[in-house]
Amino acid sequence: MGKIISEKELLCILKKSKNVLMIEPPYRRSYIPLGLAKIATYIKEHGGSVTYSRGPMYGTFDLICVASMFTNDANIVIDTVKSCKDDLFIKDIPIIIGGILASIMPEYMLNKTGCNIFAGISYELDNYLPDYSIDYKIDGYFNDVMTLFTTRGCINKCAYCMVWRMEKKYHICKEWRKTIEAIDRKVCMVSDNSFLSSPSEHVKSVITCLNENNKKIIFNNGMNCREITKQNAKQLASLKYTRNGFRIGFDRKKDDGYYQAAMSKMQDAGLNLQGNSYTYVLYNFDDKPQNAYYRCREAWKFKSNPYLMRYRPLDQTSKKLDFVGKHWTMNLVRAFSNYGQNYGYNRGDKTFEGWMKSSNIELTKTDWEKWYAK
Repeated sequence: MGKIISEKELLCILKKSKNVLMIEPPYRRSYIPLGLAKIATYIKEHGGSVTYSRGPMYGTFDLICVASMFTNDANIVIDTVKSCKDDLFIKDIPIIIGGILASIMPEYMLNKTGCNIFAGISYELDNYLPDYSIDYKIDGYFNDVMTLFTTRGCINKCAYCMVWRMEKKYHICKEWRKTIEAIDRKVCMVSDNSFLSSPSEHVKSVITCLNENNKKIIFNNGMNCREITKQNAKQLASLKYTRNGFRIGFDRKKDDGYYQAAMSKMQDAGLNLQGNSYTYVLYNFDDKPQNAYYRCREAWKFKSNPYLMRYRPLDQTSKKLDFVGKHWTMNLVRAFSNYGQNYGYNRGDKTFEGWMKSSNIELTKTDWEKWYAK
């Protein structure tokens, strides 16, 4: 039986391992497995070798490291581990599971797999550059995109978010500059969860470094609209964005006013928001449908594409889309999701009501009562 291991124990095991199989289970993903990529560099710098795979494979390994993504991928991760344990050739090799799922539900994964579980992030491993020499089997655009964290953690503790549960200490990453300068990829996906919470000197230094290295930018996680100032708006507007790379959150009713002020500052700073921005809009949490609808329409006023984020419990271990917030119905969740995918481009008057006239989802009287509830 395994256990939940500390960072010290993890590093000790990795340092002694000379032939490591790194498995990324076959769940859907778009980006490189950053944790495994940094482990690969660490193993190689300590005289070992690594093999990457999307499932079990035969070999003379002395350790298997298994990545995990979201909790609703739990069954895929568990099945992958069971396949390793059932395989005649690798069944006795020790296994460590890390990543988001392992960090959010360590006891659950320990009980389900019996493997060693590493929860959270390793601050030492985070200082290593990812190994981009490995073919991570990423299809499409993001195969040539580099991933960057300049900070870890978040100063906020939003009930719907897993970040502060996994990255418990907010801090600036030591090697952020080296990552930008050493990795020769034109597009940089900045994945900080609370970038603007860092000191203004750090924000300015990162943006300057990105511009000096001629990187195209995607801020994968939304900016906190309350932290946009005239000063950092000007700095942010100086970046070269790609694929709606300026992204900002409008997840809560209490951010009304702050969001509009932030977007106005970005416009005044010279950023063309149309085609360069997403607005993340959380729904199906504790909001009422009209509030989520309002936030979408406010985003469109600034010509920013609303990106609807459907809430489901952080400990949900299946892919079933069956969670319904207390102010919603299943019909409304489905209809609003479909509407959001076409927002600003749909036929007719662009309203939800107008779009529903051509929808194949039929809302009941109860659904409409929920929709209009104040």
